[in-house]
Amino acid sequence: MPYSSEHLTRLVQDDHTGEVIGLENRLAARALLGADRAFEELVRRTLTAWTRAYGGPNQLAVSGEVLRRIIAAARAATVRLLDDIARRAPVVLADGLGPALTMGVRQGSEFVQAASGRRRREPRVPSVSRILRDEARRIRDLVIERRDRALHLLHPDRVSRWSHMLVGLGAARAVLPAVRAHIAWVINTALHQGLDEVVRATAPLRVWVSEADACVRCLAYTGRTAKPGEAFPGGLSWDPRQRRARAAGVDGPPLHAHCRCRTVPWNDAWKASGVPFPEALRREAERSIGYGLGRPSESRAVRLRAARELLRSVDDLLPAVEARARTALRTGRFPAAA
Repeated sequence: MPYSSEHLTRLVQDDHTGEVIGLENRLAARALLGADRAFEELVRRTLTAWTRAYGGPNQLAVSGEVLRRIIAAARAATVRLLDDIARRAPVVLADGLGPALTMGVRQGSEFVQAASGRRRREPRVPSVSRILRDEARRIRDLVIERRDRALHLLHPDRVSRWSHMLVGLGAARAVLPAVRAHIAWVINTALHQGLDEVVRATAPLRVWVSEADACVRCLAYTGRTAKPGEAFPGGLSWDPRQRRARAAGVDGPPLHAHCRCRTVPWNDAWKASGVPFPEALRREAERSIGYGLGRPSESRAVRLRAARELLRSVDDLLPAVEARARTALRTGRFPAAA
């Protein structure tokens, strides 16, 4: 017997997404191998050297051999740390492509069984494509490009204050979140290829599922359906300022770095109990917009514009969602969730 739409949503958003996040985190930990702590130690050592030489971080440096030694040590450590990541990360990410494809096929098959109430044979796991392998290798270029930018900033001609040194070290350390974002992007792309195999084998439609607290762009796609091989509309967003009227269609997730949306197989003949699954997803997206359930990376202004658009364009909002959205627009902030 098929499960309820609420159960299906929890299966995708909680259980399956949690597995993907776990894979991303394991690969990132192997690729970076303690680089966060190493950069913390590098900043500490460099600040200690600066303080001993000039009396403190607010003191202007004196051009000369001492300054050149401090900068040279910082540059050498930056090269060592980032070159290690540039060598290691492509191999680690390539190793994760097969497991991500396998996970996509397995998760898609689990969803079909839960949604249809019938156990089906899993389709074969697709082979790792050349595009995915190229994306795994591209992480090296990403690291080297940012390493060179950091070294450009950590040049004796550009460093006379501690703040200048911090800018260069910060540029080097910014490689770490960039690597994590690229790993997440590639792994979710591979996962989605596995899911697509299940869609093609089992269902006439695929339905877009976002995280409950996804961005206003992803939430605009939640619950939409498309046929296999058919693009979703391009340029959607609950924030009118982010919409792109003439944007090309999108094949599917991920829409952006750290996007953990997915499309799962769907057939309107699968009668989950309660509200139909695509409609349940749309309702949840409306609740997220009305309640302002965004992440710190998304501004309050964006969410308020989205709430205004929600009230303008949806006629059958749930009363609680409508009340939250109107309160937010009246006060300029979203009430705390109960």
